[in-house]
Amino acid sequence: MFTSRLLLRRQPASLRIPHPSGIPRRSRNVRSPPGTTSSTSVATRSAQKLTVDEICAELQITRSTFYDWRQKGRGPRCIRLPNGALRIRRSDFENWLTDCEDRP
Repeated sequence: MFTSRLLLRRQPASLRIPHPSGIPRRSRNVRSPPGTTSSTSVATRSAQKLTVDEICAELQITRSTFYDWRQKGRGPRCIRLPNGALRIRRSDFENWLTDCEDRP
């Protein structure tokens, strides 16, 4: 099949569609100066997200047990990521453990 060379050329800058934010892509990923912290890079213990493997290791259970609890509605609250993976907030996990304790 014949492909025109014109289709393979890049568009001139005047014809390119600008980014919605108006900021060129290269300038969006600017690092903060050393010694300063970004609010997105600081992770607190309550905002920490755990994987299913980390939960299973901490509870010393198998993955199948975790998913069985989840199916029966007995597991901790989970966040489903776009790729299908699960994450559990540390605070939700701690609250769930507290709720599981035997009351005297």
